[in-house]
Amino acid sequence: MRKILSFLLFCFVSCGCTSCVGYRLVNSSNVLSALGKSIRSEGIDLSPIDNDVLGQLTAAIIYELSKRSLTAHSGETNSRYLLKVRLLNEIDENAGFTYAPNKINDKTPKHFIVSNEGRLSLSAQVQLIDKHSGQVVIDEHVARKSVAFDFEPDLGITNAHQFALGQFEMHNEAIKSAQRVLYAHVAETIVQQVYYDLF
Repeated sequence: MRKILSFLLFCFVSCGCTSCVGYRLVNSSNVLSALGKSIRSEGIDLSPIDNDVLGQLTAAIIYELSKRSLTAHSGETNSRYLLKVRLLNEIDENAGFTYAPNKINDKTPKHFIVSNEGRLSLSAQVQLIDKHSGQVVIDEHVARKSVAFDFEPDLGITNAHQFALGQFEMHNEAIKSAQRVLYAHVAETIVQQVYYDLF
């Protein structure tokens, strides 16, 4: 009886463990469509992006494509496909406000409001073009992405925030950091939309 129970337990555990074998990797080439296989083998060129002067968005898109085992190049090479990205409606708006700080020697308090938090947002138009035929294979609109950031108001009396998390010096410095984070989010969304059209 003990041997039969042991054998049944062994069979049950074996069946349970072998059920894990049924999973497949998403980037497996036998799951991709004909377009996906073609893109994987022939690569993608990334067209220069207007308003991406430092190349941060370009670098983020190439990074996201390479994470999904897709070969991408910045500029024109011999790749068959061209990815065009056009940024739309980049908006920098004030999102948070505070009372202006009083100077140390001010006897009369001033009651006016200054901005101390911003929100940077944008959307993008994405096209994947077959360079051999000139056909637009994928034409997508990326939903608006945004990122909020804090900054010291221009009228502030503080020169540095040594230990504040997410707090930056002035608006022009804070927006640089926020832009890098926003571009990473937008790049991930762009590549996800393009990548999932390959199945």
